[in-house]
Amino acid sequence: MLTRNDDIRHQIWLTVSELDEEQLNRKPAPEQWSVMQVLRHLNLMERIIVKQAELALQKEQNMTVDKKPYELSLDRSRSVDAPPHLQPPVEPESLADVRRDLEQSHQALTDFAQNNDSSLLRSKSFPHPVFGEMDLAQWVDFASYHEERHLGQIKDIKQQLGF
Repeated sequence: MLTRNDDIRHQIWLTVSELDEEQLNRKPAPEQWSVMQVLRHLNLMERIIVKQAELALQKEQNMTVDKKPYELSLDRSRSVDAPPHLQPPVEPESLADVRRDLEQSHQALTDFAQNNDSSLLRSKSFPHPVFGEMDLAQWVDFASYHEERHLGQIKDIKQQLGF
């Protein structure tokens, strides 16, 4: 389950590796995110997934949910605004800080998935704003699709800025 997550994260780091901090913080347009803001958003998303998953584990109720089509999140022709708690800050950030935070949130997601039995992860859930109730195993897998979606966004930003 985590191999895909690790592969996508590796692709993200390769895609941004040749950019300096100024380039990472540059926006293609005022209403668009910079690459650094996309990276921060990924960090915020991983943190909230782990937080909500840990809360879901504490609930007594077990639930079986159908597999959700979260692979559809790769379709970037449809846009969903990130809720306020997943919006990155507007001020520029350092790559060292964002990278450290991304490594910590990715490790937390990895630890969560590895330290809990897959049957337990499939028996607990919390809702996704678009796909509805998803079990925790689906949430761990969804994280990779979410990051792959934003990998495409990062590539678009680079192209728009001529990098």
